[in-house]
Order: sequence, then C-alpha cells, then structure tokens
Amino acid sequence: MNWFVLALISSITLSLRELAVKKAGKELSSVVMSWGLNFFMFLIILTLNVIFFNYHTITISFVWVLIIAAILDSLATVLYLWAIKEGDLSKIIPMLCFIPVVQLFVTPVLVHENLSLIGILGVLVVVFGSYILNMKTWDGFLSPVKSVFKDKSSLMMLAVACIWGVSSSFHKIGVNQTDALFWAVSEIGLISLFLFPFAFWLDKGNFSFSKLKNTFWPAIFSTLTVLSYYTAISLGPVAYVSSVRRLGVLFTMLIGIIVLKEKVKRLSFVGGIIMITGAGIISLFG
Repeated sequence: MNWFVLALISSITLSLRELAVKKAGKELSSVVMSWGLNFFMFLIILTLNVIFFNYHTITISFVWVLIIAAILDSLATVLYLWAIKEGDLSKIIPMLCFIPVVQLFVTPVLVHENLSLIGILGVLVVVFGSYILNMKTWDGFLSPVKSVFKDKSSLMMLAVACIWGVSSSFHKIGVNQTDALFWAVSEIGLISLFLFPFAFWLDKGNFSFSKLKNTFWPAIFSTLTVLSYYTAISLGPVAYVSSVRRLGVLFTMLIGIIVLKEKVKRLSFVGGIIMITGAGIISLFG
C-alpha cells in the first residue's frame, strides 16, 4: 500500500471523525471533546502496541522530537478551539488550507525533502481548490485573507496552520526513528497529558468522566486517521500527503449532502473538482 492510498484513507476517516464529533459532541465542550478523543486514542493505540509487542529503544533525540511535536500540537489544538469558538467559520477555516504551503518551505529544511516542480504545482492546486470550497461567494474571495489583519480569530487560525505545517515534519522524524504505531502512542499520550488541565479547569466545573463515552466513536475514526497518516508520511513527502489529506474537506462536504441532507453550493462543486485535479497531478507526476 503506497502513501497516496494511505493519505486517501486518512482523509476519508478524518471526514467520518468529523461526522462522529458532530453527532456525539453536542453535550460536550470542544475542550473536553478534544481531550477525551485524544485520551481514548491513546488507550486504543497503547493496546495495539501491547498486542503486537511493539516497542523501541528510547533515545535522547527521540525524546526531544516527541516533546517538541507534542507541545506544538497541543498549542495548535488550544488555538484551534479558541478560534472556532470566537470566529466566523467562513473566514477562519480557509486558513487551514495553507498547511501544505507552509510544509513546502519547512520540510526541505527539517526532513530534507525536495519536491518536483510539477508536484509543487499539484500542492498549490489542491490548496487553491480547498480555499474555494470554503468560500460562500466569489465577492468574498479575499475576505479570509483580509480578515487576518483585523480579526484575532483568523490570525489564530493562520497560526494553527503554521504550527501544524511545522509539527508534521517532527512527526515524520519520530516515525522514521521508530514506527507509526509507537510514535502515535507516544505523542498522543503526551498530548492527552498536556490537554488534561485545560479540559478540567476550562470546562467550568462540568467536567465528568462519564461524559467521555461520547468521544469513543470519534476516537475510533481518529485513530484510523492518525495511523494511516503517520504511515503515509513515512513512505512519501509530507507536503504531498498533507495535500491529499485536504480532500477530507471534500469528503466531509459529500457526507453532509448525503447523510445530513445539506445543500451543495456551486463554489463547493468547483473547489472540489480543482482539489481532485490537484490530487491527480500529485499522484501521477509528484
């Protein structure tokens, strides 16, 4: 199974996770949902490591990479939740489209990945399509970019994109030093530890372990998402894998139309076609 198939699987399960969160997360705050999801993921992946006797010798370099990745991802999660709570989704969500763009500059430095020119073109096509898919009208095409200079939530989400664009390289380093299963249990366990105080103290006294059962199914899909993603970046360039994962936005839209009976927008259709074209360029020529 090559990296493209694994990235595609990751994008599909990511969409299913979002649906599960939408269905199950009505009674939970976003902070508790995030911590519970990561906690159950940790337990599931830990069990898999035990079943398969999967272990590695821990080195100092691995510990440093792990700590940096967990801190970055924990910070990104907090900023992401804050931006979602305070901002206009139509303005802040398109900011996440810039994750592969950040990776184009970061991965050559941190993991020494050099992409072909046509592969870079494919990444940019996916980014452009994803951006359009999140727009409401052509008249508001530049509104998310303009909002960065006057809206804190948009600026926060752009920071999230930059952080995730950087942390993905540390994921690849960690996976290459061990494997996808061991890296996942290590990083997600540390993220759960970092996020627990936020879940406990920021939920205004409503924190309850009995509520966390609602995060189990989202955690199942998230586990599949993470393991397929980590395996994919061990086999292929991070920017390519991340770009194909952006198709998760398209799959989420399709789930919304089929399952939730939402109406499709013309711009969403155009953006989806552009994204598929970009993914095709990466798959064939990247």
